Amino acid sequence: MRRFLKFLPLMFAAVAATVLWSCSDDDNFVPADELPVAARSFLSTYYPKVAVETVEMDGNEYEAVLANGHSVDFNAAGEWIDVDAPAGQTVPSGFYPAAIDAYVAQNFPGSGINEISVTMLGYDVDLVSGIELMFSPTGEFIGVDL
Repeated sequence: MRRFLKFLPLMFAAVAATVLWSCSDDDNFVPADELPVAARSFLSTYYPKVAVETVEMDGNEYEAVLANGHSVDFNAAGEWIDVDAPAGQTVPSGFYPAAIDAYVAQNFPGSGINEISVTMLGYDVDLVSGIELMFSPTGEFIGVDL
């Protein structure tokens, strides 16, 4: 009986590991050079000296996680659909309408953009301060996302 009790934790760990392994989602990691050309161009333009750590392909979309903690989601054509910086950091500018930067600077000074996503209505913008804003495709302010 003592011998059995000695091996009980080991058997429990083996069963737990098997269950966790079988429940993992089907992550499909691909090399960064398999990103569409437009996605690679975006990364080299807006993150020129930042290494790509991982690229996960989910259906026809890609998520690139960068060495600085930023992540960029791309559609199948390589167009960005979401750019996210770690908490307290800002995303680079220049790939979305300049009117968004102008509005944020005028109305929320000192609070840069932490995340920006393309939506059917235009853009969802999360500021470093936690405020969420909505903009039209041309960068006109629509409202605060509640």
